[in-house]
Parts: sequence; structure tokens; C-alpha cells
Amino acid sequence: MTDTQALILMLTVAFCAMLGLSAKILAAGRKRSYEKEAEEARLMQELNHSFQKLEERVESLETIMLETGSMRRDSQTASPKRQAE
Repeated sequence: MTDTQALILMLTVAFCAMLGLSAKILAAGRKRSYEKEAEEARLMQELNHSFQKLEERVESLETIMLETGSMRRDSQTASPKRQAE
């Protein structure tokens, strides 16, 4: 084997090693990207669940407010009748 052939072989091996490392790094970057996407999806699901619970609470409060308001109106309309008797 001549010096030129040895040099070409070494450069080829080094080039292949660099390609392999580059592919590994890119694959690791994609894996992190998938992990980030999975984490974001989980967070969005938690937010959606929290918003649904909040919506239920608001609806409950609206119901309570409406019922309390109608009770007050009923008691106010009944009070003048009692005073008249």
C-alpha cells in the first residue's frame, strides 16, 4: 500500500466516522424534539382539563347567583304583602 492509498483510506474512514456522528447527533436532536412535543401535548391536555373544570365551576356559580337572585326577588315581593296585613 502506498502513502497515497493509505491517506485516501484514512480520509475515507474519517469521513465515514464524521457522517456517523452527524447522523447520531441529528437523531438525538429529533428525539429531543419528539420529547418536547410529547411534553407540550401533555401540558395542553392538562390546560384543557383545567379549563373544563373552571368552566364547570363558573356554571355552578352562575346557577347559585341566579337562584340567590330569584330568592331575594321572591322575598322582596313577599315582604310588602306582609307589611300590608
